[in-house]
Amino acid sequence: MNQLSGRFGATNPEIGGIVHLDHVNFETPDHEMATIFYVNGMGLTRDPYRRADEQNMGINVGLQQFHLPRRGENTPPFHGVVGLVVPDMAGIKKRLDLLEELGKFEGTPYRWEEQDSSVLLTSPFGVQFRLHPAGTIPFLRPLGIAYVDVSVPPDTADGIAKFYSRIARAPVEVLNAEESKTAVISAGPFQQIRFVERELADYETHSMHISYHATNYNELRETVAAHGSLMGSGQGEVFFFDNLFDPDTGDEIFTINNEVRSIYHPDFMRPLINRWPIVDEPFTDQTEAMKALVENIGFIPGAGS
Repeated sequence: MNQLSGRFGATNPEIGGIVHLDHVNFETPDHEMATIFYVNGMGLTRDPYRRADEQNMGINVGLQQFHLPRRGENTPPFHGVVGLVVPDMAGIKKRLDLLEELGKFEGTPYRWEEQDSSVLLTSPFGVQFRLHPAGTIPFLRPLGIAYVDVSVPPDTADGIAKFYSRIARAPVEVLNAEESKTAVISAGPFQQIRFVERELADYETHSMHISYHATNYNELRETVAAHGSLMGSGQGEVFFFDNLFDPDTGDEIFTINNEVRSIYHPDFMRPLINRWPIVDEPFTDQTEAMKALVENIGFIPGAGS
């Protein structure tokens, strides 16, 4: 399912209890490779204020982020897709092509695959991103995280939809797309978390999590705590829970780490530094200097800095 669809793409869609998809978190053991891929290749921006130490990395994507902690855990890739809206697909491809030519992704799963109006991009860490040019799918800004697709076992989409509708008070849809039943959860204006039924050998989400801001924060925390799904004490303006369960029976449906933040959390809609929109391509001088250095032709130390 490549496109946002259903009533969430309407002129005035309902938002509900989840008002902002804030970030997606992936364990990332190699921050040098992360810088090459996310910053130099994708053109995203490292947050200079938070998660700027050697153990963590915050990558700004419009008003959202990727959190890339380094804990020394080599976790398997996420079995899903993160959908991004980007303002300049051609510029991203040019930079990634040059990095690939320079051998930066050698020995990794990196891949660029054009599919209709979007691109399926596999990162050097095996995480898949689907890139949509701005304006081709509903979204409020030219850059951001539009959706996260999570692979789940067959016959779980209906129960997951009921959990987020009843417990998180989010508008939901259950769709049949590309022969896969999908629970589509509204997670903010034109933002979605989509649970896609697929036949897989492994559904573990490992160390990744999805973070969002919720209006019924206290009610949601108390409900998951009563079920035994709350992780930690749940004090303050953020809590984690890991089990999605049937609101009627309490039976567990699927395990995925949810980070829930209140509207009072200091990161709610925090203005983030981004290099987009870009008037002049700021990467040309750096990448051309890199190419010249590797080819040992006309490289002048300090040029393009």
